[in-house]
Amino acid sequence: MTEVEATENETFLDDRMFVLGVYPARLAKDREENHQTVIFYDTTPDTGLWTVLTFRNVADYPLVGVAHFEKEEHARAYKAGVEPSIPLTSLGGQSPQTRMTPDDFAAWKEEMGFKDFNPDNAPRLVGEDRGEIVMQTKEQFIAGLQQVASVLKGPGA
Repeated sequence: MTEVEATENETFLDDRMFVLGVYPARLAKDREENHQTVIFYDTTPDTGLWTVLTFRNVADYPLVGVAHFEKEEHARAYKAGVEPSIPLTSLGGQSPQTRMTPDDFAAWKEEMGFKDFNPDNAPRLVGEDRGEIVMQTKEQFIAGLQQVASVLKGPGA
């Protein structure tokens, strides 16, 4: 991430323009090769994969990105590696030029009182077995896998 434009009427919940979350999911394809990701916020299916979800850090937490992983530890490693580069409102929507280590970033978040994404705070996610469905074209899905691979500098998606 480098620079993100904020619209005039957006009020960010803290300095971060995005927040991330790691959640289990299932993946399916339709006849046209579109990919459907079913995200589970409250349960973990017996089989499936893991996602790192990117939410705009505004009141309704719109979901703006999904990255897929075979294992939870790969998803958590990706999240830890990407989080320090999240654009900040205090930097005019740009990512920090000097990136913190994941440990330093976690300490900074705690010091600032910043929280990770919590589905309890997203008004669209109601009920006891909350979930969300994301549709992507084959090209969008492949581009996401390539982005993950470039961040992890190897396989992991």
